[in-house]
Amino acid sequence: MAELVEYHQPNEEIQEIIGQVPNTVVRWGITFSLILLLTVIGVSRYLYLPVSIKATATLNAKEQYFRVVWMKTDPAVDYVLKVSENDLVHKNDTLLTEINSQTGKKKYYTSPTGGKVAIFKGTEQMPRASVLMVVPEFSDYIVELKVPVSGAGQLRVGQKVILRLDEFPESKYGFLIGEVATTTLIPIDKFYRIKVNLTNGMTTNINQRIPLQASISGTAEIITENTTVFNKIFKYLT
Repeated sequence: MAELVEYHQPNEEIQEIIGQVPNTVVRWGITFSLILLLTVIGVSRYLYLPVSIKATATLNAKEQYFRVVWMKTDPAVDYVLKVSENDLVHKNDTLLTEINSQTGKKKYYTSPTGGKVAIFKGTEQMPRASVLMVVPEFSDYIVELKVPVSGAGQLRVGQKVILRLDEFPESKYGFLIGEVATTTLIPIDKFYRIKVNLTNGMTTNINQRIPLQASISGTAEIITENTTVFNKIFKYLT
């Protein structure tokens, strides 16, 4: 015998209550959505999205090493040192005199820069030679960037530059900050050469002093535009 199952359909009043979303919920939903949208718009007006160009960087000290290499091969020619190891010399000081005993002729080697004297024997090409070097106190640097031709039209004097150095990890030393000093419209080997002035010298953004040396290589990021997220989205939509 089949079992009888009774089904009672809700009346119209109950169906209307179940199917109707309360007006309060709708109003709160709309209000929350508007608040969220306005918050996102407001925050996006203060979040900056920098646009940049990548480049390679070279920092060369204005005062470079000076080196004199000599080797006695002629019995008639003698070399007389006028300085000793670790001496401090000034620009135009005499370092070495070459004397030819047959002619009486003398040749003087002077230093083009001030610095400390280092003397040692031999070079890779001339192991029997003597070498004298004047090591200057590095202070000022010439910073040059090689910028790819693509996008270089956005370069302007005064733009901010972030310099990350290969030998000094950013995690420990931070980065140097500078600004574009000069630009050129003539590419060399598909690159533009531009000069950069360091804002805080060799002191980084986290107040770390970079040890001074003759030459340092790295990468650069030139900030060509520093627009807000809001302006970026608005520009994209329009």
